[in-house]
Amino acid sequence: AEAGGRSGTPDEGTVLDESSTQHNIYFNSELRSHLETNTAWVVDRAQPADAASKALADEVALTVATHLESLITGAEQPEEVDTVSALAQSDESRMAEHARAVVPWLREGGILPVSASTTYEQISTFMLLVAQLLKRELAGHTISATGAGAQRLILPYDGDAAHPNSTDDGYGSDSGTEIGDMAGISAALRCCPVASPVEVQPGFSYNCAFAAVAVNRDSTAKGEGDAFAQLFGSSRSVYYCQPDRRFIWGLVCCGSKINVCIFSNYRAFASPAIDMTDKAGRSELVRLLVGWSLCDNDRLGYDDTIVWDSDLQCYEISVPCANRSGESVLYYASTLIAHAGRLFERHCRCFLATSSRPGAPVTEDSPLVPDCVIKDTWMERDRQLSEGVLDMESNCSEGSGSSCWPPEEFDLGSLTERSEIGILRKIDARLKCRADLNGRYPRILDGGWVFLGSDTQLVLDSTRLILGDLDSAQQSRTPFCVHMRYAMTPIGEPLGNVRSVPELIVILHDVMRCHAALYNECRILHRDISDSNILIVRPKSGGVHGMLIDYDYAIDVSAPRQLARPEQIGTVPFISIGNLERLPIPRTQLDDWESRIWK
Repeated sequence: AEAGGRSGTPDEGTVLDESSTQHNIYFNSELRSHLETNTAWVVDRAQPADAASKALADEVALTVATHLESLITGAEQPEEVDTVSALAQSDESRMAEHARAVVPWLREGGILPVSASTTYEQISTFMLLVAQLLKRELAGHTISATGAGAQRLILPYDGDAAHPNSTDDGYGSDSGTEIGDMAGISAALRCCPVASPVEVQPGFSYNCAFAAVAVNRDSTAKGEGDAFAQLFGSSRSVYYCQPDRRFIWGLVCCGSKINVCIFSNYRAFASPAIDMTDKAGRSELVRLLVGWSLCDNDRLGYDDTIVWDSDLQCYEISVPCANRSGESVLYYASTLIAHAGRLFERHCRCFLATSSRPGAPVTEDSPLVPDCVIKDTWMERDRQLSEGVLDMESNCSEGSGSSCWPPEEFDLGSLTERSEIGILRKIDARLKCRADLNGRYPRILDGGWVFLGSDTQLVLDSTRLILGDLDSAQQSRTPFCVHMRYAMTPIGEPLGNVRSVPELIVILHDVMRCHAALYNECRILHRDISDSNILIVRPKSGGVHGMLIDYDYAIDVSAPRQLARPEQIGTVPFISIGNLERLPIPRTQLDDWESRIWK
């Protein structure tokens, strides 16, 4: 299987270029709101986490960088690069070819090529040369037997093939913008097995791209801004097409300078410029590429708890077990009904799934029959803190400084109570005897927080796991998010599938009854009533009823300090006037009624 879990996965779609003007307007706004530049630790996050793999990466990176500098200074000729018996003759010739192609450009101080495409050609050739040297080192390195457990090559796509020519259905309605199609991509990188031939990768596909690359010959501030805007659009497309991506890497290449970017839920961090004309800059780029090649999948941004099973032709998804702490239940899904449509958000994805393992590969003639919905999302802990769920000071010792982001040990149980899982469990406990409300709200089958790692060392998947410990200034600007996943039933249809006015009346009446019971009997205020959060349920026994979903913003109004909050919560076209204007008055049942009836 291809490193990073990308081999054999279904192509979730390729896309057209957006209007250049619309693209630049939208993503330049995103740049101003979400980008942190000159972040020194970005390349460090690409390095292996365990000591043995880190030692191997450091040693290999130093060896590869030393060979590169010998080639550039002329102390070593391409044909003189040592080889080992494990390296195929074709690889030897490719290494010499790559060295002859890129070394003159570096010797000349990285003089700007005549176009962005030739800039990418030089940079991609440099990456191929690094991959060849890395492959040679791994083949002959004595530490490799006990070093990195995950080894791969980072290879560039063909720049000419990186502009897809078909569309991704439904993206515009999911994106939260008016720009309809996803951005074209300048170029991209791919994770390949270490035994792969070192060559440019053909056949670009968003669902297989490891990292987007935006290239601009113009190294001015404007050219750099345009390249970052392009990278933002391309990275959003990767999120949309890859259900197993927790975060995204990217490169901005302007002239001979490269910025490395890492995208978390609500923030993007860019490294200082890596200058290809400088020895230290080349060494840093080598360190990045070697780190990516030897680190575990979680450091690349992949989620090993969502795996494409090429034999069954469906996703195998681990969902935390509801009844046995620390254990998971395997679910199977072939249909994704909600994508991560924005670059900066909770990255909510929904799958139609079943816990019954398919007896044969899933095909059109033998489809998977789902009986539940799996929701995979990230909960913004800072929002819950602002609503009084956790008291930061009570969890941090005095003077503990940056360790308070978040506290080393915080009350995960309390956070669970205020999550959608906790809210739905409370609702079900209070209303399970109400047969008239059966199917009017989702019921949790399994679910909880996502942990990554081995069975002996599991780590909570969170912003800290992705970014590490940020300094106090970065902490203040970066929401802390925790990864959660749960399976729910029943399955509903969009409200747009309503077949008649009487049917619509029945559906809305059910939702109003459910909402009243939530408030009166459970003391739960939904706070996000919209057409997308009202579903149609058609039981096998016949008939139709409505279901109120999406309790991410719901609160327990019986808890202290839950009502008197002027923050703007909900879907903008449907939120109440008081909510829209952030009036300093308690949010009540009437705000939800206004969303449901008058909008």
